[in-house]
This record gives sequence, structure tokens and C-alpha cells, in this order.
Amino acid sequence: MVTVLRQLAQEKGLVAYRHFSRAYEATARELGYHDLTIGERQWERWLEAQLKGMPYPKACEVLERIFSRSASELFAAAPSTKDGADAKPGQGLTPARLLDPPVDVHKGMYEMMHDAASQSRDAAGNVERELGQAAMEQLHDDVVHLARTYLLRSPLGLFPELVAIRDRILVRMAETRKPAQLADLNFLAGVSSTLLAEACIDLGEMRMAVDHARAAWSYATSIDHVPLAVWARGMMATSAYWAGQPRDAVAAISKAGQHRPVGIAAARVHSIAARAWSHMGDTDRTVGSIRAAMEARAADQGGDELQGIGGVFDWDSAREQRCYSSALLQLLQIRREEFDPAAVRRFTGEVLAYTRAALQDAQAVPDEDRSPMVEATIGIEMATAWVIVGDVSSARQTLGGVLELPADLRTFPVLHRLHGLRAQLALASAGRAAGELSDDLASFIQGSTVRALPPV
Repeated sequence: MVTVLRQLAQEKGLVAYRHFSRAYEATARELGYHDLTIGERQWERWLEAQLKGMPYPKACEVLERIFSRSASELFAAAPSTKDGADAKPGQGLTPARLLDPPVDVHKGMYEMMHDAASQSRDAAGNVERELGQAAMEQLHDDVVHLARTYLLRSPLGLFPELVAIRDRILVRMAETRKPAQLADLNFLAGVSSTLLAEACIDLGEMRMAVDHARAAWSYATSIDHVPLAVWARGMMATSAYWAGQPRDAVAAISKAGQHRPVGIAAARVHSIAARAWSHMGDTDRTVGSIRAAMEARAADQGGDELQGIGGVFDWDSAREQRCYSSALLQLLQIRREEFDPAAVRRFTGEVLAYTRAALQDAQAVPDEDRSPMVEATIGIEMATAWVIVGDVSSARQTLGGVLELPADLRTFPVLHRLHGLRAQLALASAGRAAGELSDDLASFIQGSTVRALPPV
């Protein structure tokens, strides 16, 4: 169906996306809609009338201003007329009209030929489209800034920024046909999707985290970017074990291994695998994965592009050793009754050693780069180990800084670990100190901003 919109767009020379998008955005700004844009695929759907309903009101207002017709008129079928029916003899005969098809040719053939030529003209221009260097650099810098500051800020404040930058990237993808730029944009889309997955985990929305992580993996594999693909699979595994689905976590981290990561990327895969196996109560595989992670880190030769970004993508020794302590604590929580006293002492001793080393590394960076959330999670695990060995006093001392964490930084991983700590306090010998600490933790958990979000 030929719509009035297509007919008027042809008359105004706006069928080509590059021409229409300029007119659309300029008109939107005139109307006060400074952030209103349109993607190329959306414009094509409008032209082809592939809509289930009318566009959003703001979009309709812009279209009505451009074409001086109501939106309902624009998306209606254009009235059909016979060529030259209203023309007087000798009028309207241009050289092109002399090429009208003979009467025995199907009446739609000439229109089809005309449209095909028009599409070829548009396609030739589209192939040459590319973004300016400044636009690409700005997108890259914005994404890197968000990645580097992620661990320092509240996910509640960050999430809208992450959505905005991801949407900007997707819009830019429709504005270039240069393979190198498209590859860069796919990488940035993958990084931003990974950050969205991180934020969803911090906010307790594991199913949404998997959606973002899977999108990140798709962007990464489209450009054969192994480190990003591996990172995305790791996010899927992390989301699964936080959601209480350890088998899915093992499956996801096994798929990460299919990319054959090396160095730090491999160390992260093995670290997450240790946690996945620990949630299944598999002691041998948990301990084996921890050893494999240590070996991979020792063999690292650098060169990982994600590590170069830094911030949340800097899989440093502090976060890796926190993975070790998390895995061993999970084993203790699941199988404590099966372990003999010597095994309990050995595992808690290792947890204390890992958390001390992790906390030391986390606090060794400049103050402006220290992550309160990372340090809090390490401190909670250290306190949990102290409770298991019966030293509630050391546990309270360890938690001194943790209990000062602002409400909007009390993320799901922080709260989850605190629930585990309270469970261990309940198992400890009844005492005033344990009861008071448990009450303090309950108040701390209750004050978290994350609790205002819908349940998983």
C-alpha cells in the first residue's frame, strides 16, 4: 500500500533516511523535544505502513508539522489516479513521460520500476554513510567512564545513564555503514549491555540481568571479541547462581570455557566456576576451580582489551580472592554438618586468609578509586568466617565500616551475604553479643534502598 506519507515524502525529497532524519530531529527541536530521534528501521516501517497502531503522540506531532497533514491522513492509503487523467494536451509531457509503458504491460510495472530506481539511489547514498570521528570518540569515552566509575556509584543512579548510552549506541548503528565503525559500535553495545547486567544483579533482578548478558554475548560474537563474549557468559553464570539455579550457572560458565580464554579472562571463568560448583555442594570441583584460577592468573601475559578499560572490567586480585572466599563459605553453609571439625577449621582458615589478602589489595588503591561495595562484601565474608569459628567479637569489629555503607549502596550481593551471616549467627551459641549483632544487621538490611524494588 502506498501511503500519503510516502507520497508526500517523495514530493519533499525526504524518502531517504539521511534526509528525513535531519528534518525530523530539527522539527522535534522546534517543538521542544530535544532528545527525540528516529531509527532507520522505524522510518522504513512508517513508509511501508507496517504499524499495529499510530506512532507515539510526540512523533505524530512532528510528522504533522513536517507534512501539514494529520497523522491519520498520513498513514492512510494514497488516492490512486491514472497517469495524465487531469492533464491537458501538451501539458505534463517531460522526456521521462515519453517512456511510459505500452498498454499491454502490467499497469503496476512502471511504478515498480520507478520505486526500484528510487531505492537504488537511496541505497547508494546509504552505503556511503559514516559517523564523524568526534561522535565515535565521545561514545567510547562515555562508555569507558561509566565502566570505570561503576564500582564507585549507586546502581540506582547509574541505571538510567546506562540505558541512555546503550540507546545512543543503537541509534548510531543505524547511521553508519562503515564496517570498522559498526564493529566498534557492536563492541560498545556489548560493553554497555554488560554494565546493564551488572546493575540488574546489584538491584536483585537476575532474569533481566541474563537478558542483558545474552545481548552482550551476541554483540561480542558478531565481531569475534573473545574477552567480551567470555565476560558476558560469566555474567549469565553469576546471575544464575544468585537466582538459586546452580545447574544453569555451571552450564553458562562451561559455555564461557568454549571460547578458550587465557590469562585473566580464564582466571575469572575458573573463579566463577568455583562459585557455581560450590552452590551445588561439589567440594572437589570447587577446590579444583580455585586452583585453576590461580594458575591462569600466574600465566597471564596481559593484552586483554577489557582489562584495559578498567573499573568494573578490571578483574583484580581483590575480586578474585573474594570469589575464593565466597565459594568456600558456600560449601560450609551447604555441607557444614557433613564436614569434620578439621575440615571446617581448614576452610574457615582459608576464607580468613583470602579475605585478608583481598581487603588489603582493595584498600591499596588510591582513595578515590576504592569501592565501598567491594570492600563491604569482603568484610562481610571475613565476619562470617569469624562467626563460624566462634569469634563474634572479631566479626563485629570487622563489620564496623560495613554498617556505615549508605542505603543506596546496599546492593543485592551485599544483602545476600548479610543474610548468610545472620544464618551463621543463628547457629552460633546463644549469647547477647550474637543477638545484638544480628539485630543490627536486620536494621541495616531493612534500610537498604534496594528493598524498594520489585521482588525477583
